[in-house]
This record gives sequence, C-alpha cells and structure tokens, in this order.
Amino acid sequence: MSVRAIRSSKLVKRGMRTSVLAALALALSVPSGYADSIWSIEVELGAVLTSGNTEEENLKFRTDSSRETDRFKQTIHGDTLRSSQAAATSAQRMYVHYKADYKFDDDRSLFARISYEDDRFSGFDYQPDLTAGYSRKLLGTDVHSLAADIGLGFRRSEAESGMREDEMIVRLEGRYSWQVSDNAKFQQLLSLEAGNAATISRSETSLQTSAAGNLAMKLSLNVKNNSDVPVGREKTDTATSVTLVYSF
Repeated sequence: MSVRAIRSSKLVKRGMRTSVLAALALALSVPSGYADSIWSIEVELGAVLTSGNTEEENLKFRTDSSRETDRFKQTIHGDTLRSSQAAATSAQRMYVHYKADYKFDDDRSLFARISYEDDRFSGFDYQPDLTAGYSRKLLGTDVHSLAADIGLGFRRSEAESGMREDEMIVRLEGRYSWQVSDNAKFQQLLSLEAGNAATISRSETSLQTSAAGNLAMKLSLNVKNNSDVPVGREKTDTATSVTLVYSF
C-alpha cells in the first residue's frame, strides 16, 4: 500500500471517530424539551473470560446512559475490553453507539443511530455504521417489556490489510426485560445488521441482582458473529462476564 493510501486511511478512520465523538457531544447538550430531564447512568466494571479470537482473562468496563422526555429519548452505550500479558496488549476492543428517538407516543418512535467499533484482534481496523428507522414497544407491563427496531443504513468495514467494504444494511433489534423479583432482573438483547458482504449478529443475555443500595451484581453472556471475516480469524466471539453495576 502506498504512503498516500495509508495516510488517507488514517484520515478516514480519524474522521469516523470524530463523527461518533461529535454525536456524543451533541447528546450531552440540552436541546429544547430537555431542560427538566436528567441522565440515568449505569456503570459496570468486572472480569471477563473470552473465547474465539482471544482466549484469556480480561478487564471490562461499560457504561449505559439515557435521558427521556415526553417527545425525545437519547441513549448512549460504551464498552471496552482490554487484556495484557507480560506488558504486551493481547486484547483491545472498543464499541460505542448513540441513539436518538423522536416519540409519537409511549409505544412508537422514529430513531437515528450511529455506532463505532474498533477491535484490534478481529482482523478489522474499524467498523462504523449509521442507521435510521422505526421503533415499537410490543409489550409493556410491570413485569415484562418487549421492544423492537427496524431500520436501514450504511456500514463501512476496513480490514487490517487496508481493504475497505462499504455497504447498505438492514438493522433489526429486539429488547426483552423480565422483572423476576424485586431484586432480580433478566434481560435479552438481540440485533442483526445484514448487508450484501456480511451479516453481523449480537446477543447479550444477562441477569442482574441488587446487592446494596444502588449497587448490583450482573452475570452476562455476550456473543457476536460476523459472517465474513479476514482469513485466520474466528467468526464468533463470546464473552462471559461477572460485573459490579452502580446506578445513579
């Protein structure tokens, strides 16, 4: 690859990161209708055992934030996974996304979503996507809730070799929550991002129990599958984690 091509690739990657950071910066502003709303934040920290492209013990940090009014809702997610052996990094992953919903009522909304993933051991340099679509709450009680999204968008995948794939995608997502008891909650998240070149699916299954006050313990299983990966890489990565969660 020529020096010019390498420089161009770095500039594109920097631009993608800047776009995501800009979206997060907008999320922290206070648009009309949000003056009386506050952020709800959860922070997780814990140990992870992984299999697939990385098979070792790691440190996991995650945060989820949301802010909602009668007409608007914003959600921000960020998680990192990092491991090192003998002062050498052996696993490093970052995944962030921001979603904004305009609500017609309590059950229906239009959304826009931007995400960015940088996984140093997946064979890809980076994978951002931008989607927009329709969200619907299918079930909502004190015990059970179920919501689904459908949208269209764009994804860019750049391999470590420098090869780049741009494609249109269809994105589907389902979110289920079950309040098992006053102190325990089960959650299941499923998403699918399908394009001509690759389909990426994610699953997160978790059980969270209250420990004391705003502190809880969470057991979760994360599975990611990419149907088209560089040669020598695994298509499926799994991560089982036990974390402490603090809400405020």
